[in-house]
Amino acid sequence: MTGSAWPELLDRVRSDIPALLADFLEELARLDGYAAGVVPHDDIERTAVGAFEIFLARLGDTDDAERSAQFSGELGRKRARQGMRIDQFMEGVRINFRVLWRALHRAAAPDLVDELVSNGERILGVVERYATEVQAAFLEESQLMAQQRRTARERALAKLFARDIDSASLAAAAELLGLRADATFELVALPGADDPRVIVTAQAWRGALLHVEGDVALLFREREGRSAAEPDGFLAQPGAHIAEVRGVDSLANAAALASALTRATGGAEPTSLREGFAQLLRPDFATLIAGFEHEVVGDWHAAPADERDRFTETVRAFVRSGSIQATADDLFVHRNTVFKRLRAFTRLTGLDLTVPRDAAIAMLALPLGPSGSAPAVSE
Repeated sequence: MTGSAWPELLDRVRSDIPALLADFLEELARLDGYAAGVVPHDDIERTAVGAFEIFLARLGDTDDAERSAQFSGELGRKRARQGMRIDQFMEGVRINFRVLWRALHRAAAPDLVDELVSNGERILGVVERYATEVQAAFLEESQLMAQQRRTARERALAKLFARDIDSASLAAAAELLGLRADATFELVALPGADDPRVIVTAQAWRGALLHVEGDVALLFREREGRSAAEPDGFLAQPGAHIAEVRGVDSLANAAALASALTRATGGAEPTSLREGFAQLLRPDFATLIAGFEHEVVGDWHAAPADERDRFTETVRAFVRSGSIQATADDLFVHRNTVFKRLRAFTRLTGLDLTVPRDAAIAMLALPLGPSGSAPAVSE
């Protein structure tokens, strides 16, 4: 219990609130966040007076607990919504304390200094309680706002990749995400959306946005003036890369294409549309020629499996470069070996890989894609 001198000291401080407010506003005006005018002046004055009244009520055991807790919570939440940083906000709260402490010292001199000293622990408890309340409310509101922003962004991303969205909704989603509707984007589809490497990759690719559809992670960003053919390391792990997506209204189709390409190639290595188009088209091609494969690839299926594997390796390397020497270098064999294998392949299948039409047939009908994709035609 405190004697009559303690309420008298608090009454002296209470009568000094106009001076407290002036001191507080002067010091607060130099603080980042408040100095920028983020918080209206009348808001600052009103909450400062309210805080001083709560301090004095709690120090004098005349506090309305429900009302003061509501004030602390509303203040913390409001400052979070006004966009202040936690360090700026809590420094403002500390200014409150410093001003109050100076006011207590002024009011205690010269006759009530002992009373002030004897209530030091009480003052510290009130200060800590108030600071804890406003900080907790600020952090809780900040987390809620962050979750709301994440939810809004996730919804906007989902709209970008919806196939049946109207143009107005698409434009609104792009605006929320800070995307230019007419920008040119690049997009990758990465297999294994739950793979931790996907998040690491998303963070490493500057400016990329991440959206997950099923088991495929979609990453996309503006090309920033780079030409579509310019390599930039955007795709550095297994997946499919669409290099030039013109406008946000093309993102959904690009995502569907990249996802299909990832599935077709098995997602075993970085693949562009040009590199993987044969694997992408092979299932349809196989369906069309089912029962007539011999018309297209001759006696391919009659050859022993090890011979077909050798041909596949050689043909894959040759159609990639079109060069006998480059093929020999890739396979670490003599160029004459490449010649012999290609001639034997022609005798077996009737396909001459130096003829563009035959090379295209070989790419569609045989397992020539990256990492030895399974053949599309039946044996």
